[in-house]
Amino acid sequence: MNEVPLTREQGAFATKWHNLIYAFLNEKGLSEIDYYDIVVFGFLRAVKRYFVEPPLQKYSFSTIAWQAMESDLSNHYKAQYRQKRNGRTISFHTFTYGDGAVSLEETLSAPDELMLQLETELLLHDLAQRATRQHMAVARMRSDGYNLREIAKTQSIPMKKVQEMLGEIYDLLMVVCHG
Repeated sequence: MNEVPLTREQGAFATKWHNLIYAFLNEKGLSEIDYYDIVVFGFLRAVKRYFVEPPLQKYSFSTIAWQAMESDLSNHYKAQYRQKRNGRTISFHTFTYGDGAVSLEETLSAPDELMLQLETELLLHDLAQRATRQHMAVARMRSDGYNLREIAKTQSIPMKKVQEMLGEIYDLLMVVCHG
């Protein structure tokens, strides 16, 4: 969301219409505790747009705000139901083979977080001998779990450049790992 604060006039307008957020949540049967923080940003965005985009003023503000809150709620649900958040769950006690001879808990060992961290640090150390500072910054951010958009914003470079750099980093890691 735009980080420019509301003007005094916009703030007064938002205060006047604030109950619209609760009306929206009640209409949808949603908990204020769980969903207020999701839809409030759509409401505030609608306030700004209503003042900045005069063609919107031919509509009722409640229509504009309702649509914006609906959009943010929809985006929230889409994010929650993405495949990466809904992996298939299996029990460690299920059998991996048809005859039931070996269970998953017998074949899998728990990952050792310290060992994974050490391996990552060693790879990054070896990579640092071949990569530029910016490549290293991107590689560290990616290994820390940042997505492409976050890396691009933090490094002030286009996402396309981040993708290219990650490809270059991958190539360098292949040289480091396989000689």
